[in-house]
Amino acid sequence: MTKLGHGSITIVVIVLLMVYFLLPLWWVVVASTKVYANAFTGISLWFQNPTLYNYVYAFTSSNLLLWLYNSIIESGAAGVIGAFFAAMMGYTLGKFSFRGRNALTLLVAVALMIPSTAIAYPTFVLEAQLGIANTYWAMVLPSAVSAFGAYFMTIYAEETIPKEVLDAARVDGASELRVFRSIAIPYFKPALVTVFIIIFAATWNNYLLALFVLRSGSLFMIPQGLESVLINGSSFPQFQYAIQMAGSVVTVLLMAGLFLSLEKYIEAGLGLGAVKG
Repeated sequence: MTKLGHGSITIVVIVLLMVYFLLPLWWVVVASTKVYANAFTGISLWFQNPTLYNYVYAFTSSNLLLWLYNSIIESGAAGVIGAFFAAMMGYTLGKFSFRGRNALTLLVAVALMIPSTAIAYPTFVLEAQLGIANTYWAMVLPSAVSAFGAYFMTIYAEETIPKEVLDAARVDGASELRVFRSIAIPYFKPALVTVFIIIFAATWNNYLLALFVLRSGSLFMIPQGLESVLINGSSFPQFQYAIQMAGSVVTVLLMAGLFLSLEKYIEAGLGLGAVKG
């Protein structure tokens, strides 16, 4: 088969994958502009008497703003704390030699294979014993611990931070804390943004952990809040539909906006942190 043939097949596969992933999103956007009476009539993938009623109702008659606020605060705090924890871990494992380093690196790699769903309930039990269940910290602290972030930062530190620069700073009398703050952190900036985004998105979408550790409606995040609409609004499907559709679109747009605004940092972090061949 010619190179042109291979290229055509690749393009077709990419287009099919794009359609596969974007079609549900397109349906939600279209559905959010329809009132409940028109939701299941006509062409479901195209606009029919579009209206902003669902959005107006969702923001004025539900706790959507509160759920968004909680999601931003908890995901943002977890992302910031987790990124700096990962940077410290990666810097230590990537630039220092000490007894147990290989075992600790292996432990981080093994932790990558443990699904978050497997530790959701043990996390709840531990937080209940510590007295932090049903608080913001119940989501922030466990979400800030990212095995992927630590592993990614370790590779990043090994490949991008010159040992000579660190040694020169130490010779000049800089303390290890000063070296990390003034030299390592500037190198880490693209990677910090990348890890922040990954932890932010994981926390934002971590419905199972939120279901266990957040019991008060005033602390609900977006996934849990929209799920509560399904439970409490079953007798009013038209209102349930409005909040679900509008909330889903707003959530997707916020996440997409965050990714796009930080795209150049993410690309730089992933590119510079890649293992050299």
